[in-house]
Amino acid sequence: MSHTTRAEELDSKPPNADTIVLTPTWAGDLDHFRLLRASLARSPLATLEHHVVVQTEDLPLFRTFAEEPNVVLRSTAEVLPPIVEKRRQRARHIGAHAGRHLTRISGSLRRNLGWPRWPSYTGWHTQQLCKLAVASATGRATTIVLDSDVVVTPAAQVRDFRTPGAVVCFARWQPVGTLKGKVRKWVDSAAKLTGRSPLNEEDEVNTYFDTPFVLDGEAVWAMLAHLEQQSGLPWWQHLLNQPPRRWSEFGLYKQYLKSWSQQPVDWRAPELMQYIFDTSNAEAVVQQVTHLFQRPDIHYITLHSQSSGKHNWRASDYTERLLGWINTL
Repeated sequence: MSHTTRAEELDSKPPNADTIVLTPTWAGDLDHFRLLRASLARSPLATLEHHVVVQTEDLPLFRTFAEEPNVVLRSTAEVLPPIVEKRRQRARHIGAHAGRHLTRISGSLRRNLGWPRWPSYTGWHTQQLCKLAVASATGRATTIVLDSDVVVTPAAQVRDFRTPGAVVCFARWQPVGTLKGKVRKWVDSAAKLTGRSPLNEEDEVNTYFDTPFVLDGEAVWAMLAHLEQQSGLPWWQHLLNQPPRRWSEFGLYKQYLKSWSQQPVDWRAPELMQYIFDTSNAEAVVQQVTHLFQRPDIHYITLHSQSSGKHNWRASDYTERLLGWINTL
């Protein structure tokens, strides 16, 4: 990874093309993604290129979106190294047949015994690689990551993600000693991966792991070069060698910004975001979103899609109604 090559890439881009929106997605998030696209197309962010990275086998379901203005539709085969794409497809096939319970057991075996390999290549992990690969290779200053379950309101602005002379990173600060579960594991893993000394229990760390999330292209590129220098491996291989579900691309990036980056950082509280975690009552969700959508202080609403897959209710119970409502605006 050469600084000269990176600088030349940045210089070759027109100044009005330095910010993109990025959404890695798949068939399971199609209902949410339709709503994201409809809201984004009606927002002040509509003029930005929207890079959509879809798992290759799901690409036909998303073809029609490529006809929309500023949508750049890409497959994981285009973004990931060939060996990672091959193992991702195998992992999806095994996971579909194994089911949720056996997949969880296989992940535990991988973490404790180093076998089997496939849990490290599931969509959750490869989507993280896609974010880092696109953000570091676009030649643009800012990549705005929006998951499929985000609704963008008319109050959204590009300046939500930009500060002159600094890198924007959303932040909620907590002492390490108060963290538990997956967040504690992600934070500890990020410190280890970046070569930082072990965290003290009283150290304050950034625990914002949601989207919207901002990735600065130059900072991501430098971070990946740092990983390769530390490990002697391609950055993506080094990450995939970690225990599955014990590392986070956002946690890694935030720790790198705090410990190693030479760029000033604007740590911003995520005050423009609203999160809806209980989506079991479709009528309540529709009422909440239509109300929040019209508030000038709310720019982004997240309908946490992971809740839908674990229960009997379907995302389409509310996304179809919200889509119809947005399309009338």
